[in-house]
Amino acid sequence: MMTRITHTIAGLTVATAYIGMAGNHTYLSAIPVLLAGAIGGTLPDIDYHLGDARKTNTIWKHRGIGHTLLFLALCIAGFVYVGKYAHYNLNQEMMVFSLAFLSHLILDSFTMVGVPFLYPLTIKGFCLRLFRVGTIQEYGLITLPLLVFLVLTGIHIFPSSDIQYIFHNQYF
Repeated sequence: MMTRITHTIAGLTVATAYIGMAGNHTYLSAIPVLLAGAIGGTLPDIDYHLGDARKTNTIWKHRGIGHTLLFLALCIAGFVYVGKYAHYNLNQEMMVFSLAFLSHLILDSFTMVGVPFLYPLTIKGFCLRLFRVGTIQEYGLITLPLLVFLVLTGIHIFPSSDIQYIFHNQYF
């Protein structure tokens, strides 16, 4: 697993890029989209917390079911179900969540272990073996560029009046 900070930044970067492309968000209306990005970017690692990371033969092993397209499909079905019964349109949040989830899988495929995208059809993982987790390669090649992109995009897409309001609010 890549570090949690890398996955969180990747999910927020996906959300910020989506907000920038949609174009009509204020700071407050963007919060659900940003939250969907952060959750989508980190949710696949739920298998690490629900299962025993040392076990390799259970469905909840790390990089097991939580790191598959099947799990993403189940999450999308959950969005559809909640949106239907809550009478709330979750299309933007579902799109950002899905893209952030996919970013997690893609980033984990760069590591030495890989990701079983097509589980349960096959348990074989796809990996590029580009670097180890928690190394300077992860932080220098992935985390830092994503963070720079996130900050620059955030500064560009949110109106300066919203940013000033946040920092001049009585709660800070």
